[in-house]
This record gives sequence, C-alpha cells and structure tokens, in this order.
Amino acid sequence: MPKILLLLKLFVLALVFTATQLAAAQSLRSLPANGKRGITGDKQPMPAVVINRTVGKLSPGGVIFDTNNRTILHQDLPADADVWYQLDMQGDIQRIYILTPEERARLDQARK
Repeated sequence: MPKILLLLKLFVLALVFTATQLAAAQSLRSLPANGKRGITGDKQPMPAVVINRTVGKLSPGGVIFDTNNRTILHQDLPADADVWYQLDMQGDIQRIYILTPEERARLDQARK
C-alpha cells in the first residue's frame, strides 16, 4: 500500500508541475506582426481613441486587451499607456494591446 501512495504522490506532483508550466507558457502572448506601437491620449467618447496624438475610430467589434490579456471596455483604456494596435481594412482600430514591461523591452530590443 505505501508504494502505491508514493506513486500517487509523484503523479500528483508531476501533474502540478505540468500545469504550472502550461500556465507560464500561456502568459506569453504574441502580438500581431502588422501592428504599430503608440501611446494613448486622453479619453474620448466612444468610438474615438487617441493614439500618438491622432484621433482614430475603434472599429465595430474592436477589442482592447489589458496587460493580462483580458478584454477591457473603451472607457477603461488608460491615458499615456504604451500600446500595440492593429488597423482593419478601413483604417479603423481593430485591436489594442496594452503592453507589459516585458513586451516593451522586447519591442525596444527588436528596434535596435
């Protein structure tokens, strides 16, 4: 009986280790290659968004992601946030990603 209990404990430990590794791997998000970097400006009424001192329009169905990759509302987009954004075919803003410190460092390194 003790041998089975030991094997069960090892199995649970391996399962927990695998789950934490999967969670860590999911925390790295990939930004769209055709995006642009910018800084958000003051809040505007929906659907307007200020990025790099230019007023743009959030497209119908446009999505804003916070640093934890959760979707947030237009009204929750902070001013002066470093973002990666993607435009649709009409030139409207389709997706906005608020950048994490790691993503900012990775983009700064790629620019050099």
